[in-house]
Amino acid sequence: MIETSSNMGFGSKKIAVIGGGLGGMAFVNAALYAGLENIQLYEQAPEFTEVGAGVNITKNANVVLDAYGLKEAMREKSSHEPPFYMQYRNYKTGEVFGQIDEFGFPATRQIHRAHLLDVMRNRVPGSILNTGKRLAAIERSKSNKEYILKFQDGTTATADIIIGCDGIKSAVRAHLGFADQPNYSGQMVYRGYVEYSDLSPEADLELRKTVIYRGKQRHVLTLPIGNDLSKTSRVGVIGFMTEPLEDWVSESWMAKAPVDKLAEQVEGWAPTVQEIIAGLRKNAARDGNDLILKQALYVRDPIPKWYKVEDSQPGSGIILVGDSAHSTLPHQGQGACMAIESGVALATILKNWKSDDLESAFSFYQTIRKPRTDKITKTSYEAGKLASADTPELTSETFNPDALRERMKWIMDYDVLKDVYEQGVPYFETSTTQVQAQL
Repeated sequence: MIETSSNMGFGSKKIAVIGGGLGGMAFVNAALYAGLENIQLYEQAPEFTEVGAGVNITKNANVVLDAYGLKEAMREKSSHEPPFYMQYRNYKTGEVFGQIDEFGFPATRQIHRAHLLDVMRNRVPGSILNTGKRLAAIERSKSNKEYILKFQDGTTATADIIIGCDGIKSAVRAHLGFADQPNYSGQMVYRGYVEYSDLSPEADLELRKTVIYRGKQRHVLTLPIGNDLSKTSRVGVIGFMTEPLEDWVSESWMAKAPVDKLAEQVEGWAPTVQEIIAGLRKNAARDGNDLILKQALYVRDPIPKWYKVEDSQPGSGIILVGDSAHSTLPHQGQGACMAIESGVALATILKNWKSDDLESAFSFYQTIRKPRTDKITKTSYEAGKLASADTPELTSETFNPDALRERMKWIMDYDVLKDVYEQGVPYFETSTTQVQAQL
């Protein structure tokens, strides 16, 4: 980390982070790494939790987490050195018809979302973490010098800069005036876990890898979550099923459904897929029910501007990070990864900016990030269509291992810190020599 003087950039500004999920915690870790110390995080839930199955953290994001010093803590509960990035199998026979090699080191790590959140939270001082703080309103103070954050529990807080890390349903995004509605992707996602002990030896071996069973307009993705040494290893199951939205009866995007609802849609699929269904039933029975998570999969269109700066206070503003600004479908495993990249980019810019013009700093951040995240949104949608195809038994010019690896390579080989420092030379307080030393 580059040593910088204490009076440069926005290091002395009071920063409020809204949202304590993976996006918010990623930004706080980035802020501490960059040297932004006057920061508070506000999470609406009574405790820090993550709902869902496992998450793929790929090379581009692991580079950042390793720079924070989180590598060993993450590896304690993540998978280790997978044999390849992904394998594709015929949904009826289970036969392998292609695989994508890893993209170099650090390799992809599969980890439970809650375990990843714990890893990032453990590096954050408890004094800056606030739970039970659901944002109700953002106002300007009477003096117009700072923001007043009002929470539903009746408490308030103040800030010079607000970072909205509160996801696709972002209250901060709504405060900025965006009234757009999320778009239904056409698919529901079923999420659950299977214990390796509930599998046959053959299925156990098959599912120690990341595998996609590609069916007609649907596919099942399995992730080898965790590792045996920490007793965290199990199969993360994510079933992407094309279903009409009118059949969705829950008022929430995330609900629960019987395992049978997924089983009906993969009837006649490969023997290992049937073992997955049986394993999901056994896991649900241990919880005293027959249910797994079911989520209606939404995404928002990209928006033209991610931030607002107060005209009368050029050092005060609001900006969106992660899904609140650039939500994406999960088909390239980049939702959490983009939040990690964006978090370190914004924190680095705020710390090193050599003027007090927040508008220019925010604009530079968006210039760095928006082309990449817009492309991620587009290509993730395309990847979902490729995985849930009308003719799943066939490869094609666009769906074959070489083509799939090439379309992912630009994501994996990117170094966000290198990009920020190289493009930031004209605007940062750091000298060219210091920047070169950092890279």
